[in-house]
Amino acid sequence: MNVTGIEAAISERIGQECLHVPSARFGLLLALRHWFSPGDRVLISPTNCETVLFVALAARLTPVMAPVSWRDGNIDVPRVDWTGLAGVITTHLYGQPDQVDALRAECDRRGLVLVDDAAHAFQTMIDGRAAGLFGQAGVFSLAKHGRAMSGGFLTTADPRALPELAAAREELLLPGGAQLGAVLRPLIRETIYRTGLVRPVWHALKRLGIVKWTGHRYPTTAEELGKAAGDLAAMDPWLRIDLDDWRMRPSSPLLRFQRSRMRVADRERDRRLAGVETLRATPWAARGVREAPVRPLLRVPLLVQDRDEVVAELESHGVVPGFIYDPPLDDYLPMIAQGPTPEVARWWTGHALPADPLDAARVVRLLERIGARPLETPPPEGPPAHDQ
Repeated sequence: MNVTGIEAAISERIGQECLHVPSARFGLLLALRHWFSPGDRVLISPTNCETVLFVALAARLTPVMAPVSWRDGNIDVPRVDWTGLAGVITTHLYGQPDQVDALRAECDRRGLVLVDDAAHAFQTMIDGRAAGLFGQAGVFSLAKHGRAMSGGFLTTADPRALPELAAAREELLLPGGAQLGAVLRPLIRETIYRTGLVRPVWHALKRLGIVKWTGHRYPTTAEELGKAAGDLAAMDPWLRIDLDDWRMRPSSPLLRFQRSRMRVADRERDRRLAGVETLRATPWAARGVREAPVRPLLRVPLLVQDRDEVVAELESHGVVPGFIYDPPLDDYLPMIAQGPTPEVARWWTGHALPADPLDAARVVRLLERIGARPLETPPPEGPPAHDQ
């Protein structure tokens, strides 16, 4: 299979032309370099994955922390201070959509760029339209849904931008070789995880190079990152933290494998929906998930007391949650200016337990067995909404 074939498959799926990229973060880098200028201030949720922050810094942008909604961990749009912003990167945390209609309207009104990052939301639909299609650019990931551990897509509604983006892609891609490991790693990982033997699994994943650290955030310092920011080669250790092949040219076998994982994601959709139904009915489910339509989420955010202790208990029973983004990005790196709702962001990141809907029944049984306590009291609402 060649790149054109897999691009045609995803373009038909989402109804918009796209480019295949080796990873969503690579696609995001292309988008940020194309639509923004160095130094531009771009709004990012502090509850997001640190790789989004690293990509923004690699693109020579200034990340601005967004206010956070305690209901779903996404951007709290009415509380955004739009002063001096050049654009916004959406979150769609765990597949639960941002208030993208409101973000799109505000960006249009102010002449800002909206980059719709749907890395968590490959199967999320919003009023009949796929997440990822609400901005000047959108990014998708195959590494998560379908568990391909590589591959992604960059899309835009502007056909004039595609040739430039394609040229930039070719300029930044690195030689990829046979990439047999990129096909074998996800298959081995699934086989190992199904054993339920968490300690041997954890050590095996570290030996395979799939897991390189065991904390919630990649260990670094503001001084180290500040020296590298803006230099793509120097930023590589941060950009490749869990994906060595993040900018490698894909081989034909790898493209065929990624296409097969798209089919896996489609086959699992009904199971994923059923798992979301199960988890949203529990006392731990975040308010935003309980109140929203049922969607095939990547993870269902549960809010529990003593979250880290609960995670340790789950791991001892063979369940490794992952996708825990704690602390907030502006606490993780003091070089980032504090966002407007730090208490809400800390409350969310300190208590959110991302549960895999494909493993919903076992997660619920274990949470009940260990006596996990739901978090019933929301944090303070934060500052008043902006009226601008």
